[in-house]
Amino acid sequence: MAKVSRAALSLLLFVIAACSAAYQIPDKPPIDFDLDYLNRQIRLLVVDQWPYKTNDSMAVLLEYNSSNEIEFPSNYNHRIFIEQGGEWVEIQEKPFPWPDDPIVLSPDTVTDDQIVAFWPQLNGLDKTYFMRLYVFGDMTTPDGTKEVAAFVDFVVTP
Repeated sequence: MAKVSRAALSLLLFVIAACSAAYQIPDKPPIDFDLDYLNRQIRLLVVDQWPYKTNDSMAVLLEYNSSNEIEFPSNYNHRIFIEQGGEWVEIQEKPFPWPDDPIVLSPDTVTDDQIVAFWPQLNGLDKTYFMRLYVFGDMTTPDGTKEVAAFVDFVVTP
């Protein structure tokens, strides 16, 4: 086993502490939601190869994992939050002309993962942000319509 110098170990601990202090996930989520319908029927996935830059549009993948039909408006009812001072703060999206047609995911139709695009309105393009994106849809079940949601956290850099 290789020996690690005290200086290298100290540097490593400093880097870990600095990184964890920079983005503390707030204890309280920005939205209270029934855990039976959160990140279960649908999930959001960050694609490491896609850039998440402050001056650009962004996208994540939506993975469908249900035996029920789920319907979304064309913007997926998304809501965008950034971590600010240990709290989640909702931010607006840049204006975009979303189509009127809904997006319907069904177990009867083979669907690839959906691309959820969004354009956050960020105040400082030279800053790094810890961001959370939520999407919401209506799932049709034998017991009626249930709202389902998913979220994903990621870092946006200049």
